[in-house]
Amino acid sequence: MSTPATTATARWEPTPRWERRYREVLDAAATIFAEKTYAGASTRDIAERLGVRQASLYYYFPSKEAALAAICEHGVKDFIANLKRIIAGPAPAAEKLHAAIANHLAPLRTHPDGDYVCVFLRHRRELPDGPRQQVAALARAYQDLIEQLFVDGIKTRQFRADLDPKLAALALLGLCNSVIATRSIRPSTVDAMIAEYAGILSGGVIARGSPAGPARRRPRNARKRP
Repeated sequence: MSTPATTATARWEPTPRWERRYREVLDAAATIFAEKTYAGASTRDIAERLGVRQASLYYYFPSKEAALAAICEHGVKDFIANLKRIIAGPAPAAEKLHAAIANHLAPLRTHPDGDYVCVFLRHRRELPDGPRQQVAALARAYQDLIEQLFVDGIKTRQFRADLDPKLAALALLGLCNSVIATRSIRPSTVDAMIAEYAGILSGGVIARGSPAGPARRRPRNARKRP
C-alpha cells in the first residue's frame, strides 16, 4: 500500500477514513485499467472517474505503476487465503475442487472485484522489475495450491492415480481464466458456470469407485439380478 511521506520523528498511520478512500481510488483504477487497458489508461482517467484533481491521487499512490502493483496484489492475495482454507478443510476432494472453482470465479459476481482479477490476468507482466517478480511469486504460490489440491486427491484415492496434478492445475486455471479475461460474464450466470466447470473437471479426475465418482451406467440389455 502506498502512503504519504513520513518523517524521521513521526510514523504516519492510515486512518479508517483514509483506508476507505484509498480503496475507492484503487477500485476506480482497477475499472479504468480493465476498460481501457493499462497502457491506454492514465491517472487523469482515474481522477476524472472519481471527480477529483489528478494531483490528489498521489496522496494514495505515487504512480500509475504503483496502482497496478496494488491492484494485482489485491487481485491474487484473497484467492490464496481462501484456497488455503479450502485445502485445509475436511470436505471430500470433489467438493474442494468445486469450492476452488467457485473461489476463482466468484469475483465475477461483484463489481469491481472482477476488474481486479481481470487486470491481474491481463497486465501483471507490464509491471516494472521488482513488483513484477513479487506478483509473479504470488501467482506461482496460487498455482502451487491448486496443484496441491489435486495431489491430495490422488493421495486419498479420490482422484485418478495416473492424474498429472500439474497438468490438472493448468487445465483448471486455463478454463477459469479464459472466462475472467473476457470481462463479459453476467453475474447471474456465475453460479451455473461454476457448477458446469466443476462437473467438467470432476468428470475427468475423480477415481472410479470413489464415493463422489461418476456412477457407472448399466448396459441397456442388462438384466437385474433377483
